Amino acid sequence: MMKLEILDQKDVWTEELKLPGHWVVANIDTFVAWPAQVHKFIFDGIQYWIIPVTRDAYPGVAARADGISSDELQKRILRLLSAISWVDGHGIALNSFTGGNLPYTMGRRQEGGFTIRQGFDYPYLPEVEEDRAKLALALMREGRGLNHAAYSFLSFYRVLEVAIGNGKKRKKWMPDAIDRLKDSRAIDALAELKANGIGDASKHLFDSGRCAIAHAGADPIINPDDPADTRRLYRELPIIEHLAVMAIEEEIGIKTASTIYREHLYELAGFKRAFGTELVEKVKRSEQINEGAIVDLPVISIRLRGKPKYPPLEGLSPKYMHQDGTNVHLRYGREDGSLEVRFNLNFGDERLEFDIHDGVYGIADDDSADFAESKAHMAEFSKWYYLNGRLEIVDTVTDEEISRKDAFMPLNMIVQPEEFDKDIEFWRSIADARREIEKPN
Repeated sequence: MMKLEILDQKDVWTEELKLPGHWVVANIDTFVAWPAQVHKFIFDGIQYWIIPVTRDAYPGVAARADGISSDELQKRILRLLSAISWVDGHGIALNSFTGGNLPYTMGRRQEGGFTIRQGFDYPYLPEVEEDRAKLALALMREGRGLNHAAYSFLSFYRVLEVAIGNGKKRKKWMPDAIDRLKDSRAIDALAELKANGIGDASKHLFDSGRCAIAHAGADPIINPDDPADTRRLYRELPIIEHLAVMAIEEEIGIKTASTIYREHLYELAGFKRAFGTELVEKVKRSEQINEGAIVDLPVISIRLRGKPKYPPLEGLSPKYMHQDGTNVHLRYGREDGSLEVRFNLNFGDERLEFDIHDGVYGIADDDSADFAESKAHMAEFSKWYYLNGRLEIVDTVTDEEISRKDAFMPLNMIVQPEEFDKDIEFWRSIADARREIEKPN
């Protein structure tokens, strides 16, 4: 495993970041573990570069203002940060916007203060259109990013007001939601309220929290000079924070990362698009798909998340499809017939089923260098797959993710990476020897 290291900014900039343009950069303070290397991805139709944590500059997000104003791009970047904060469950605070003809960031002298990671690997990032949803996620990011109990509390309560509305509906929703809270810190805080004689937690959160913070002309009131008020709000923050999460998920419909993980819908998401809603529902009911039905299966590449591409598994074309109840068995292969991959779409259980022991087939050794090279690549694929690899299937043409699996957990076996390394080296040496033989005289 590669050791993570915080570098100087000059040592992490990619060639793309050195290209002049109309750049906008959000410099951030974040509780989210932030990448230590530059990487990029597309969100809501815009290409973003994640600026890593470095020794001498703030981390953040950069993008080019191509076709939109700087003000609009700043809004888009903040929405991306809100989406990351929502899925990660931690806060991100904007320090400043910078930029110019290059993505200049704001310098800092503090080396510490950040947690780093290899890169982002979220189950999804919600792209929302509704203004109410955008505001709710923004308030959630703000609340989680503030190091101030009162203002965090107020931001979370504002989420409830945005998601549920004022008045009777919220008063009815809150007691029921409080009874359904599952976070251990929130449950402990509720138990403390009950032990202190507070029976109506929702009324207490409104009167002694939201109103006491926002208004200075009524009783009770939160006094910034009273440490007891601050301590109480910190203890009660988990209650209002997780109520805000529930409100966004239940009332606005933006799922949390834990819900996405629990449902595993990402395993078949792209294939569902290829089949279409009508055919998917038929398969779920175990109704046979008509022979004339058109399923626009894409050319695919099979990869392991965070690892290089494996040439034998790139550009696989659909070869065979067979339905058995709620299962659709697919066979993909290379055009030259040198390799075939088989897997099953289990629409009943929302699972992509792939067995590495019985899912990859190749031709017999034809004494070619290409065969030996392919064997070396597949040995390397197998090594990293067994070492908790996360399988992903992408559309070869668009590079869009079609499906992915969680980390593979081998059962009843001991994985020895050095044995795979020996196999990889063996086949590479065979490939080199065969290339020498294949050279024209």
